[in-house]
Amino acid sequence: MKVKMIRIFAVILSVITMSTGSVFANGITDAEGDSLYEDNYEIEGTPNLSRWSYTSSSSEGLSISSSGTATMTAVVTGYQDLTTKIVIFMDLQKYADGKWKQVKSYRDTTDGWHTVETHTHSGLDKGYNYRLRCRYYVYSGSSYDYFVSYTDEEKY
Repeated sequence: MKVKMIRIFAVILSVITMSTGSVFANGITDAEGDSLYEDNYEIEGTPNLSRWSYTSSSSEGLSISSSGTATMTAVVTGYQDLTTKIVIFMDLQKYADGKWKQVKSYRDTTDGWHTVETHTHSGLDKGYNYRLRCRYYVYSGSSYDYFVSYTDEEKY
């Protein structure tokens, strides 16, 4: 009887442990509450645990014209001898109803160590704050650096 109870307890404990691990891995967020791993299903390779190994610099910018057209730019420089590919997700976001909402997303992939990506999006709603969130994946072979950057808010 005692052995049977121990086996049942071990099964229950392993199920609880597996469930908790899954929830934890999918629930990691950044300071803004955005999932850091929401696009892992679209990304190949293995994350590099020491950041900035394959990335030399990055910058992003957002400007909004008087007619409501957003111009978004992201620039990434890796290391010429080391960086093999760069993937950027550019997310134009609008602050409404107390949270940041997605307006438009772009995905750019470049083979090489440097890229400059620019997109425009017209028809913004007046009276809101906008920002650009860039999620960067900078590769060396199948391993990559991952980081997120935001622009300052722009009022339109």
